[in-house]
Amino acid sequence: MPPSYRKSCLACVQSKRKCDKGLPKCQRCLAKNIDCEYNPRYPGRRRQTTGRNVEENIAFAEPVVEELSRGWQLQRSPVRPTAATLSPYSNDIFFNIPTGPFNLESIPQDDFLNSTVFEDAVAQQVPNDIQRCPSDTTTQARVEFTAKKLAVIPNIFSQQGQTMFIHRYLFQERSPPALQDALSACALYCLKNTENQTLVFRNLEHKRKQLISSMDPLISPKTDLLEALQALILYQIISLFDGDIRLRAQAEADEPVLLMWAAQLTLRTRQFQPSLSPAEAQPLPGSTSTDWRRWLIEESSRRTLITAFMLTGVYSFLKLDYDTVPHMRMSFTAQAALWNSQSEISWRRAYSERERLEVRVTHWDEAIAKAKPDDLEELGVLIMVMLKGIEATGEWLGHSQNIRYGLEEADYGSV
Repeated sequence: MPPSYRKSCLACVQSKRKCDKGLPKCQRCLAKNIDCEYNPRYPGRRRQTTGRNVEENIAFAEPVVEELSRGWQLQRSPVRPTAATLSPYSNDIFFNIPTGPFNLESIPQDDFLNSTVFEDAVAQQVPNDIQRCPSDTTTQARVEFTAKKLAVIPNIFSQQGQTMFIHRYLFQERSPPALQDALSACALYCLKNTENQTLVFRNLEHKRKQLISSMDPLISPKTDLLEALQALILYQIISLFDGDIRLRAQAEADEPVLLMWAAQLTLRTRQFQPSLSPAEAQPLPGSTSTDWRRWLIEESSRRTLITAFMLTGVYSFLKLDYDTVPHMRMSFTAQAALWNSQSEISWRRAYSERERLEVRVTHWDEAIAKAKPDDLEELGVLIMVMLKGIEATGEWLGHSQNIRYGLEEADYGSV
């Protein structure tokens, strides 16, 4: 929810239209692709709190969020996207920042997402003052496949303690309260039934409130912020894809927090490349795992940011049928052997012997040219699906990897 003291934006005031006061832009300005300014705008704001006031922190971080999100800001097209825009060979990706209400029908929790559920609900939910842009069936297929994979992440985390953006080693080493709470919430959610649903939802709500109230992203250490954002992503996934309208409404209200935390983490994240020679593949007796740990923190940060924006983009498409191709300047290490290493020795060996695959999302083809199908893990596959389509990704991966990642069951008529 926007801070209670925020007034309508200047554009809505001048046009005498209702403003939803969304961040970084209200829905109306977002749809019309015009500047959205709130008055007074950041007037010599004095930070008076101890750093625990969530609403003030959101307001304080607005300029950062707006600046960082400018590269992937949602752009509304009044016509159907061209074939070039949605080409499976495009080197951009449509992760969008959503605003506005989400009243879709419940997303199925089985292995198949019914596209008619999305299409029927989306047709009813597009605001009257926004011209609807029909989606391409190929884009719909990619987004539904990605949504299905995102929806099962809490279950994977509860069983394995590791996901495509959370590494088990860091989790076990630090035992951070934020992720400990998220683990218990995810495990309990996986046991949800009609009898205990109320208790499960109350526990989730308690953990979420506790997380947000205890985190000040402006002064917290980077690792604390990373773990808090990872936990919040897990809560958002559950709330957005469960189908309960109250959970979904709360997730919408918490989205500015997620974006503000992501903006702060972006400012503190960089690419870390240790210079290891083949002789250093085996660590010396008594050596520390400083390089590996630093790499894990930076790589987890980059993957967490990509997942956060992927989640908001997928969610935006499913609720409002937006499809756009903004510029993405994010990167990550796509090498599965590096990310899946559970010891310093195996990580050093993989770093010395395997293709590192430092991937910039906007230069996918260039980075992936040297890769083999077994070099990619879940995050790389999802990004490839979003960029290239299900069929093209399946052809590149081959039969065994298709089965592993569920691409053979994804019969959505993709290209």
